[in-house]
Amino acid sequence: MPFPHKRVLAVGAVCAVVLAASAGAVHYTSSREFCLSCHEMRVHQEELTRSSHARDAEGREITCSQCHIPSGNVVRMLAAKSWLGVRDIWAHANGKGEDPDRAAMQAVARRFTDDANCLACHEDLTKNARRDGPVSREGQLAHDNYLGRNGQSRSGCVGCHQNLAHLPEFDERIPRNSQFAAKLKESRS
Repeated sequence: MPFPHKRVLAVGAVCAVVLAASAGAVHYTSSREFCLSCHEMRVHQEELTRSSHARDAEGREITCSQCHIPSGNVVRMLAAKSWLGVRDIWAHANGKGEDPDRAAMQAVARRFTDDANCLACHEDLTKNARRDGPVSREGQLAHDNYLGRNGQSRSGCVGCHQNLAHLPEFDERIPRNSQFAAKLKESRS
């Protein structure tokens, strides 16, 4: 029986088209434009633009997917995109996106914010956020714990570093959020 060259080529071509379309869909649905196509996300974008995480070290705007979509593992990335996407579309379609439960959202967002995403920009945990000096003594101890040098931490980056890019009103009262809260109040006026 001869080898079915045409059939193998046809199946290969179909697989290549499906793979290219899937990669294109993943890329498009990871864009800021796609995220902001739902008006519910605009409050999060406004908060991000006022935060210390609005731009990366090179001055480029930080996008939603840089923080919220796991980057180290393709399977985890696709699972996160699927779960978060379906959940957001469901909320949008059912009118629950207008006044979201930000406290519940924080827990989900933190679960899908991988340390690898933070470490992509913050490689040197001995330096402060501006990279112009060392972290505080408390920060050094916490980072040493995170790295397993003086015990083992079960908390990831966002376990300690909260409200860096988004600040719900109920967290504006926390003293460490005062500068961020002032910027947001100014923009809302």
